[in-house]
Amino acid sequence: MSAGKTGSLSGESASETAAEATETDISNLKDIGKTSRSSGAELTKGEIFDLLKNRRRRMVIQYLREHDGYSDLNDLAEHIAAKENDITVRQLSSDQRKRVYIGLYQCHLPKMDSLGVISYEKNRGTIELQASVTQLLKYMEPLDEDEQSESKGTGTDRTWTIPAVAGAVVAIVTIGTLGIGPLATVPPAAWTLLSVLGILAIVGLQRAR
Repeated sequence: MSAGKTGSLSGESASETAAEATETDISNLKDIGKTSRSSGAELTKGEIFDLLKNRRRRMVIQYLREHDGYSDLNDLAEHIAAKENDITVRQLSSDQRKRVYIGLYQCHLPKMDSLGVISYEKNRGTIELQASVTQLLKYMEPLDEDEQSESKGTGTDRTWTIPAVAGAVVAIVTIGTLGIGPLATVPPAAWTLLSVLGILAIVGLQRAR
């Protein structure tokens, strides 16, 4: 079952330090062993923000929503570990997988289960979203839109860099070859070199995108 659109906690920076991303939330240990609430149970604002203040818990919700509300622990841990290390799942080391797996297994998933946001079958290693997650979504979506805007803005800046460099090179070479102004004194070999350097710069910017 799908709970809808992906999002992030409003007002919190989307990027966290590597230490924060991989740190085990020891404060969650007190939630282990508590009786889980029923699906759709009412959450207080304090509980909502306590759940969403941690990036891994937000990533759990995001991943489950993108996979019909269901996953097994191994797949979930690999996905989060790859995101945190900015690599593919195949590039993960066993230590990178293990750190995330243990954090989810011992702390984050039991906490989310105890509040009725997910159903976590520890023995089977399966996780399923519950109806209570809808109470979190309105706090997650605004920042998600901000992140997408920032990402688009960065892409736009890079998109305009290549035409700008190409235009400058063409303009300068054209003026020089036509013998306009002081650039007329520059020898032809220099224009050839400038053209080659301009092409190399454009190729380099294209590869960096």
